[in-house]
Amino acid sequence: MNRVWLTLGAAFVAVSCQTTRTEPSTPATQPDGLDTGVVTRVNDGDSGLIEVGGSVVEFRLEGINAPEQGECYGEESSDRLAALAQGATVGVERTGVDQFDRNLVYLWLDEALVNLELVSEGHAVATTPGEGETWGASLIAAEDDAAAGERGLWSDSACGGTGPVPDVAVDPRSSRFDPDGRDEEVLEAEWVTFDYGETLDVGGWTIRDESSAHRCVLPAGTHISADRPLTVTSADQCWDPGETPVWNNAGDLVLLLDQLGRVAARHRYTG
Repeated sequence: MNRVWLTLGAAFVAVSCQTTRTEPSTPATQPDGLDTGVVTRVNDGDSGLIEVGGSVVEFRLEGINAPEQGECYGEESSDRLAALAQGATVGVERTGVDQFDRNLVYLWLDEALVNLELVSEGHAVATTPGEGETWGASLIAAEDDAAAGERGLWSDSACGGTGPVPDVAVDPRSSRFDPDGRDEEVLEAEWVTFDYGETLDVGGWTIRDESSAHRCVLPAGTHISADRPLTVTSADQCWDPGETPVWNNAGDLVLLLDQLGRVAARHRYTG
């Protein structure tokens, strides 16, 4: 197999896209004994402020990651969370705090789980569930369903796009997400491989994981072809931030986005 090892990064400019709003429809049962709060502000598609017991605290929705502001579907995700929850009285299911001391929560609007609604509608991706994430498996299943149904950020018409997005495949057999040794010391041994049946120019396209942390903008002149798969290692200079492991050993999501931000390849793996 031929491999392309990247050495050059580029800036990524994301374009906003449109979505259709729907009413909550999640079939779920709200747990008993939850705190009650009022969402006072939405910061983006997965965070904001909530007043609980007379105190206003910052929250981050557990188990999901919405596009960042300025990225494709960032504005739509933020608007959808605001439409669902801002000013609403919600049940608050706490699971812990994140590295920024934000409360990690599942938010319940009557019998609708807001986190799950956002993923089901294609306004966010699921994240690999960890200990204490009650609804992690449901969120993963909701993402699968939204992607299969081409809803929201999974649609070919996302980000103002017209026409079909090339169906690029991640080759899990030729990818390596958990190399031997300490991950930070073997970045060149951690990689993802993409296949396509004909020659495809992917210069300016973006590879990302399920988090908001890792982005690789492919250099101009990068191609995939039937006889030349594209392999990108975590040591390649396209990554921002660079010189850090990209792919979580316990599981992660690989996305390849075209220049508008539409999804051309999706692969979820577990550790």
